[in-house]
Formats: sequence, structure tokens, C-alpha cells
Amino acid sequence: MSKLLNEAEVRKLIPIGHSKYYELIGSGALRSVRIGRRRFVTEQAIADYISGLDEAAAA
Repeated sequence: MSKLLNEAEVRKLIPIGHSKYYELIGSGALRSVRIGRRRFVTEQAIADYISGLDEAAAA
């Protein structure tokens, strides 16, 4: 089971700023889930995002 990470935890794993974090979520590049008013990103979503970056770099 994947852990739900908040913005601060995600930004420690992916070196991005606050605005870029919400840009990635808004565009769908980084999948997120909403629970109440809060938004979380799963560990799997981060792995998929990084994998996509790796694939794009290899192309």
C-alpha cells in the first residue's frame, strides 16, 4: 500500500517549488487525491512521475 504524502513531503523527494508542485498537479503530470480540503500524492504517483521523466530523457 502506498503512503499518502503532503506537499512538504513531496517537495523533499522532488526538488520543486510550491508553484511547480501545483502546476504539475493541475496539469495531471503528478497524480493526486483529495481528502476533504487537503490534497495528497501517493508514493506510486511520484515513482510514475520520475519514471516518465526518465523515459522522456531517453527519447
